[in-house]
Amino acid sequence: MVHRSVVIVAAGGRDLAWPQERITSALLQRSGSRAVHLLLHGGARGADKAIGHAAHQLGWRVQSLVADWRRYGRSAGPIRNRLLLERALVEAQALTSPAFSASVLVIAFPGGAGTASLVQQARRCSSRSPVPVVVMEVPPPFSPEPLAA
Repeated sequence: MVHRSVVIVAAGGRDLAWPQERITSALLQRSGSRAVHLLLHGGARGADKAIGHAAHQLGWRVQSLVADWRRYGRSAGPIRNRLLLERALVEAQALTSPAFSASVLVIAFPGGAGTASLVQQARRCSSRSPVPVVVMEVPPPFSPEPLAA
């Protein structure tokens, strides 16, 4: 029997203001029945902080990797995203053995250009990754358009 584990990279917008229960539910739904070895996030206000808090409440190991805006300027976000993915891949590879299968799961909550950059980088690296990389996007809440009078 092969045990399955996942390393999660999660991100979303700085203005995401969902209830904590909703974020927790989205994380649980997407991680499925797999054991979560580690959740990585970018440490920004909004979604990243809320995701980290939810993961702590679930008893998951959590690490943040903050972008170095002073050093890298506008490139700091994409560089941080690459480092998050590289860290997740290293962690998942270290866990993988004949009896243990690990993968990387990228969970993208609603966000802007930074979240889109992470998703794009994850999809690009999935074809050459030594472990499976899956991207799951969390849709924004449904808000019906008001009917025209």
